[in-house]
Amino acid sequence: MTNCNRAAIITFIWRYAGRPDAASAAAFADLTKNEEFNAAISWAAEKGIAAGTADTTFTPWGDCHRADVVSFLYNYANLR
Repeated sequence: MTNCNRAAIITFIWRYAGRPDAASAAAFADLTKNEEFNAAISWAAEKGIAAGTADTTFTPWGDCHRADVVSFLYNYANLR
């Protein structure tokens, strides 16, 4: 069994939302080399769905724990 990382979970939610654009790229110093992940992370940060693990880092390859997934989904559901 493989754990999901933070970038993947946010990208799943972003795709479900229809791949919306963010107004600008997130200011995290550890954005990935993957444009799709970066677009998803930027959108999620802008909308308040996901925060960084610190002010300047998102930790995209870090494990995404159940509590994180629940928080992301709760924040997404409450956008509407």
